Amino acid sequence: MNILDRYLLREYIKAFIVGFFFFSALVVIIRLLDKDIKHFEENISYLTAVKIVLYQAPRRIMEIVPVSGFVAIFFVLGRMVRNNEFIAMKAGGLSVHRILTPVLILTLLLCVCFAFFYDRIASPAYHQANLLQKKVGSKYRRHLVFKGKGERVFYSHSINLEKKNIYKMTIWESDEMGQLERIIYAKGATWTPNHWELSNGDIRYFENNIEVSYKTFEEKSLERYEDPERFIGSDKDPRAMTIKELRDQIAYKKEAGQISRIEQVKLHHKIAYPFAAVVVVLLGAPIAIRFGKAGFFAGLVIAFFLVFIYWALSFATLEGLSENGKLHPFLACWGANILYGIFGSILLWYTPK
Repeated sequence: MNILDRYLLREYIKAFIVGFFFFSALVVIIRLLDKDIKHFEENISYLTAVKIVLYQAPRRIMEIVPVSGFVAIFFVLGRMVRNNEFIAMKAGGLSVHRILTPVLILTLLLCVCFAFFYDRIASPAYHQANLLQKKVGSKYRRHLVFKGKGERVFYSHSINLEKKNIYKMTIWESDEMGQLERIIYAKGATWTPNHWELSNGDIRYFENNIEVSYKTFEEKSLERYEDPERFIGSDKDPRAMTIKELRDQIAYKKEAGQISRIEQVKLHHKIAYPFAAVVVVLLGAPIAIRFGKAGFFAGLVIAFFLVFIYWALSFATLEGLSENGKLHPFLACWGANILYGIFGSILLWYTPK
């Protein structure tokens, strides 16, 4: 790495950090405090509302990473074009591609860090914000419906994972043809490693969807295939799941015959979106070289326009189509990156050498 590389990287990382923290502050102060806090229920205390805002912030600031990357590259290259530094570099024998390679590599490394941040910090924090808004604990839920294995559907009035019990559980069991065979109701339920332990309930038997017999029980043991934590996990917002949780949820739903399309979209999204900054910088570099003399605010306008188009294309269009089953999740989530990358590469290729 020569002196010019270090100089360019130093200027780029400074501009990126300044832009990142500036836009993060805007997101937290304007978008969260001014917009989201107004939608909280009246009985949520101000302290709880502030906690929700702070828990939501990590996921929100991920939205401005591409903006920060574009503004940084536009500002740095634009200043170099105005000061004729860029011309001096090319006069020294450096091609446009050689000048930009260290910046793209550094941006890629930053995106890897943000991918880790998105998965391990932003997603769990977003889940905690949801729990605070619902005013429930992470180990307790009410009124859950869950489709399990073996043609079983569960309804639990309330479940407490810490105490390992369920209050009022109903189980619908069907045959392979989807015909209802029996309904099991228990006022109380606990579980062992392999069984449900039911108490104070009844069983209704059906043939051809007509009830044919009925009996009660005080205690009954039933073979268990489901993990009770899945009951709560099925109620968890996919946007708040980590990559591992999404993969586990997808695998379980496929085994249980459930639709996992939304989880698949969110899984690919969590991997693809953090790398949006790379393609935005790839697109922004040739724009900065051609129009850098227009100034910082022109770059800011262009950045918001391009990122807005990215969000509209990726989130509103492609991911929406995928969640409706009309597009493969990989194409939906990586499509905007691929299109921006191709467009940026073409502009870079035709940039005057």
